[in-house]
Amino acid sequence: MSRNNLPEAKIHILGGGPAGMSAAYYAHKKQISFQLFESTNQIGGNAKTLNFGEFLFDTGAHRLHDKNRAVTRDIKQILNGELNEVSAPSKIFYDNKYIDFPIRAKDIINKINYKTNLKIISENIINLMRTNRRVDNFKELAYRNYGKTLSDLFLINYTEKLWGESSDLLGTSISGGRLKNLSFYSTIKEFVTGVPSSDHIDGSFLYPKYGFGAIFSSIEEMLNKEDILFNSPIKKIFHDGKKINKILLDSNKEISANHVISTLPLPILINQLEPVVPINIKKIVNSITCRNLSLFILFLNKKQFSDNASIYFPQEEVPFTRIYEPKNRSLMMAPKNKTSIVIEVPTSSNEDINEKKTFNTITSFLVKNKFINNEDILGNKVISMPFAYPIITNNNELFEVYHYLKKIKNLYLIGRSAEFKYLHVHDLFNKSKQIIREIKEY
Repeated sequence: MSRNNLPEAKIHILGGGPAGMSAAYYAHKKQISFQLFESTNQIGGNAKTLNFGEFLFDTGAHRLHDKNRAVTRDIKQILNGELNEVSAPSKIFYDNKYIDFPIRAKDIINKINYKTNLKIISENIINLMRTNRRVDNFKELAYRNYGKTLSDLFLINYTEKLWGESSDLLGTSISGGRLKNLSFYSTIKEFVTGVPSSDHIDGSFLYPKYGFGAIFSSIEEMLNKEDILFNSPIKKIFHDGKKINKILLDSNKEISANHVISTLPLPILINQLEPVVPINIKKIVNSITCRNLSLFILFLNKKQFSDNASIYFPQEEVPFTRIYEPKNRSLMMAPKNKTSIVIEVPTSSNEDINEKKTFNTITSFLVKNKFINNEDILGNKVISMPFAYPIITNNNELFEVYHYLKKIKNLYLIGRSAEFKYLHVHDLFNKSKQIIREIKEY
């Protein structure tokens, strides 16, 4: 069927990343007609699995957390059961020491000097005496959970390095649930009782046999070919203030709209609306900034780099933020006696990166600190991911934008860039299921 003879669909999904594909999955499952418009020639967004010779790697340190049993069941079905439980801890590399993440009292006591430990304990005793203290930003959240000294050592510096923004300007949601129910008090309690204090999102997780992107490529295989229109960026979205009426593709093809699920970054969505939004709304969204991400992948002639899911590097002088090893998620990601590591380097959206110079700086650091030897390196690859992370601040002006969009009754928003929330894949699937259920009952 040609693009000029598109059938009328009940749902139009804008974007083929994880959010869009999860919506497509539930629409297909409920036998509701839909069309998905993807601006590139490939689905998956920032959660693809790419191959390079014998190696597979993800465009991000993705994992599935078994926080929603119904969603986990659905994803297992999508993958025909090829979803394995993985137990691989994460670590913080600080001052040539490995610190457990989430932070554990025993680890801190053993690896931090006596004077600093006294400060950490006294600050957290004071924290216990404070009740109902309001938390407005990430810095306050970290200080409340771990005290100033411990937070400044590991959490604040990493966060500001990653996001390129002062932590007192960042929203609490950027923690992605990593600090939920965790505090220095909970680590002390765990140390004394030996009973884990919380089901945090690091440690054990679920992971597809052939990479995280297999979730979305498997959904694509379920769908009819005409359900997804590749290389189809959206040019304009026409509305009357209460309803989206038409969508104009970049090819100038007009499509009558029924229900529209947008995963588009909020500034793109707002700037495509016709008639144009009020000037105050446009001003708010055009002030939104994002972080770019460059992935430096090293292919190594060694069986294993580490036994960790991720290693975080909070110190400013280290030229990257995180390393993850795909083979620690699934043995199928690399040959038997070889491995690869993915090294994340975040930059501001207007910053150019010299890939060769950065690669040399990274390898020099890894060799100097005895992570690898030069002769271990079989090859390398760099993947650029522009606008990878919307910077989620504690700016309340965004509520004004969402209040405006809420008036458009047939528009549904889902995804990190669309909602400006730090959402996990189980969150996206769960919300997609709810949206599709609502549309079916409409």
